[in-house]
Order: sequence, then structure tokens, then C-alpha cells
Amino acid sequence: MTRKLLNGLVWFCSGLLISLTISCNDFDSFGSDLLDDDWINAKGIDTFKFTAGPADYDSVITFQNKATTLGSINFVNSSFPIGKMYDPMFGKVEAGLGTQLRIVATDNINFLTKKVDSVILSLRFDTSLFYGKYKESMDFSIYPLTTAYNQSNTYFSNNTFAYDASKKLGGITTYLLGINETDSLPITENDKKIKVFPQLRIPMDTSVLMPILRSFPDSVYSTLDSFSIAFNGIAVICEKGGGMLSVLPEHSDSRLTIYYHEVDTIQSKQEFNMGRLAVKTPSYLVDNQNTKAKECIDGVISGDSLLCLQGFEGRDIHITIPYDDNWNGKFINFAVLQFYVAELPGDDPANYTLPDLLEIFDVSSGSRVAIDDVAFGLNAPSNYKRIFGGYPIKTDISGSSVYTYKMNITRHFQKSLKAKKPMDLVISPLFKLESPARALFFGPGNSKFPAKLILTYSE
Repeated sequence: MTRKLLNGLVWFCSGLLISLTISCNDFDSFGSDLLDDDWINAKGIDTFKFTAGPADYDSVITFQNKATTLGSINFVNSSFPIGKMYDPMFGKVEAGLGTQLRIVATDNINFLTKKVDSVILSLRFDTSLFYGKYKESMDFSIYPLTTAYNQSNTYFSNNTFAYDASKKLGGITTYLLGINETDSLPITENDKKIKVFPQLRIPMDTSVLMPILRSFPDSVYSTLDSFSIAFNGIAVICEKGGGMLSVLPEHSDSRLTIYYHEVDTIQSKQEFNMGRLAVKTPSYLVDNQNTKAKECIDGVISGDSLLCLQGFEGRDIHITIPYDDNWNGKFINFAVLQFYVAELPGDDPANYTLPDLLEIFDVSSGSRVAIDDVAFGLNAPSNYKRIFGGYPIKTDISGSSVYTYKMNITRHFQKSLKAKKPMDLVISPLFKLESPARALFFGPGNSKFPAKLILTYSE
């Protein structure tokens, strides 16, 4: 089953965008006051149980070079994780990055013949998505890809890029992130000290990389796209670590730079970029053997008791809400799914934090299509929490402090009610591929904190 980020969600968003434009760019208030809990005390409220369990594996699109109704020429991740860690509840998780390198066509190829001082691969950080024990020592290596990317291909999260581990292009060992990872980094270029935004800077081995670059004919550098065809690209691999760093390869600060001397007294540089036109894909390994998550996935622990949800290639939550004849004749004012986070012995919530935002897909057609409530929220990201919810809220219940997620499904519920259809839904982290964040939830059968559907209605 393929997650239709562009063929489903974008289609919904585009249609809704048009309708909102027609209505003076204002959201209607129907089902969008999730943060105002006064409705919980309203007359005409009911709670329904539903069935829940792990969702089937989903291959999520990571690169699609096709035109879309929103005018985007392709879809790639915005942020790419790189790291390696062991999660006490979800097991081993690894992530790496494969990318083409591109060069602006030029006739100046002096960097191939002149004295090279150094070659640096810079990757701008996305500090909002660091995860796990990311301040532990980490080792990173750069290898050449053995298989070329194809601009016309669609790639999925289960794609594993092949690289030549015998030909290491560069690396950095015992890398320690600064105490304040948001600080700018001072570097020196042309004897001038400048500051750049926080980034991972990996020195390349000039004795390995430069012979490869010099082996190509001059025309490779003077013709548009020729270099990215001649050179397959690079793999950025974490060899050792306890957490995840997140990088932004499309950012202008992310590039491979060759520093060389035109003459003895003048330093020059040649840059290779990883911008929007470069094909880039993540690679993930999620191994949850002998973990609590594995017990949930295999059914050793019933979905009625405990549910697991994980980013990257981890599992999502599948819920089925049957149609109920008792809903006939009722006008549903609000329909909200509510899940309580299960904090279990042995977990480490300080390092393995909860997903910031969740989303819901309808899977009744066999494909994942974002429900209307999510699509409305994504059309106005600043209002996503107000319209849909889906973020952790800390609450005190009978002396216990727990986190809850409330997800507004009012619009989708109304549509299903009108059609007298059951609801077949999947709950997933928003921007699933960009973060390994995960959570364990109590299932609908838990005696103290059951997952539930809360309805308010008028008759």
C-alpha cells in the first residue's frame, strides 16, 4: 500500500484551497475548536470503543519527479536524518543519506589541475529534529554510490542505495556536537573569519576524491547535468552513534567545496550542490527484535491493550470504527479521537521524545488519503493544531500525569455517517520519514486510560 502524499493529499489540499479562496480565505468554525475543551461538558456526549492494531507496512514516497497540482516539480524530504541508536522500547534504528552532486556548468576547471588545499562536505543542520542521545560521540563516513539515480524514477522509503565501502571518500570520527547546537560556526576563508549556520562539516580525502573527478572528460563540467550523470553521487553513513542528527541538503549552506589556489597567493573554491534538482533518498534500518514494539506488532500484546507508533519505517496504528445505527438522526457537532500515552518501565522519555504532530489517513480505498480534517490543517500550517490537533498535551487525571493526543475527525466522521460506512483509518506521525520519534499508547481496552472516540451531538 503506497502513501499518496501527492496523488491523494495534494489533490485534497488543492481542492480545499480553491474553496477557501472563494469563501474569503476564512476557515469555517465547524469542528475546528479542538483546543477549546468547553464542548466536553456539553449535553449530548458519548464515547465509543473501536478496534485497533498495527498497520500494514507502507512504502512512503521519498522522491517523485512529477508535476503536481501545487506546482512543485518533485517531492523530496525537507530534512534527512543521519545516525544510529538503540531505543529501549523500539530497538535498533539507523538512517543514512544518498544524494547526487550537481555543478553549475563552467569552463573554469582549474580546480582539477591546481593545488588543492582541502575538500569539505557541509550539511546544514535542522536542529528541531535531533533525536535520541545525539550528543554522544558519532562517526560519519562518505562513500561513492555504485548505482546512479534516475530523475524519472519514483523512490520509496524501502529503497536501499548501494555504495562502495572499499573506497571511502571522507569522514570524521568521534564527532561531538557542541553544547549549544544552535551556535553559529566560525571558519576561515581567504584569511577572513566568517560565521556560518550550524552544520556538519566532513573533511574529504583528496587523494581518493580528486583522482575520480580528474578521470572525467572536461565536457562533464561544461555541460548542464553531465556531472550528475557521470558521477553517481555519495552516501553519507553514520558508522557509530547513540542518536540522530538531521540535515538539510537542499539548503544553500549544504554543499561540497573544493578549496584550491589559482596562484600561490589567491585561494579559490569550486562548489557542488545538492539542491532541489538533485535526487536524494534516505535509507533506514528499523530492527525491533526482542522489544515491546515487536510484541505489539506480532500480536503478543493485543492492540486492545497497547499500541505502538514509530517514524521512519516503523509501524503506524490501524483503527476500525464500525458504523452504528444509534447515530442515525443525530447531528455530530464534534468527533475526536483521544489516545493516552503509555509510559512503561525501562523507557527513556527524556531522550526518546514523543512525535510533535500526528495525522490520519483514510485507507478504505486501498490507498492512504489524508482525511479532510488533516487536509484543512495542512492548508494553513499555523492553524494545524487548532483545526486537527494531533499533538501531545500533558494532563493530570486522578492524580496521574499523562500525555494525551486529541485528533479532530469531525468532517470525516460526518461524511462516513452520511454514507452509513465504517471508518478504516491509519494514524501516522506527520512528516513520518523525517523523524524516528515514536510512542506507545494504551489501547481501547485499557481499564484506566482507554483510547476512545468522543462524540458530541444534537438530536
